[in-house]
Amino acid sequence: MQPSTCNMRIDPTPRRADGEYMAHARISTNNADGRETDVFVSGDLAGFDRRDDAVAFAANWARQWLQVRFG
Repeated sequence: MQPSTCNMRIDPTPRRADGEYMAHARISTNNADGRETDVFVSGDLAGFDRRDDAVAFAANWARQWLQVRFG
């Protein structure tokens, strides 16, 4: 059974490194017992000068990742 993407949460919070914001994404869901579990955690995706750009990039990347895997 494939998990439903409507139960997935995307955390696109960037990390700060060497003066730029590194985009990355954490995709998680809840288990049957209610505990949160990671579905996928990306590595660094790209660096940005603006935090908003890093967040938007990571969120879009994660939505595409989910679409490819869970269509």
